[in-house]
Amino acid sequence: MEQFTNVGLIECKQPVGSFKTDSLGNRHGFHLKKVMVPDVSPEIARRHYPQSEIVQDKRAIMEDSSIDLIVISGAAKDDLDLVAEVLQTGKHVRLV
Repeated sequence: MEQFTNVGLIECKQPVGSFKTDSLGNRHGFHLKKVMVPDVSPEIARRHYPQSEIVQDKRAIMEDSSIDLIVISGAAKDDLDLVAEVLQTGKHVRLV
């Protein structure tokens, strides 16, 4: 039985296109479970990430025990507190 790594995506800015969800597809062992996009309606976020649950709060991703990896996309220097906060959850973190 194949094991999947559940991924949470925290966008730090509005997406101009979908994060490379093809590279996180189930065929590669990853499942993009939850996505948070700031200042975007859930309907618009669903268009970018139709396979994922759209959440309004980063805590919904960080406190989900089934998520192993959190990807932070578009982080700026002032988002370093977010990176530290995610690292304190004990989850793996990837900045893109």
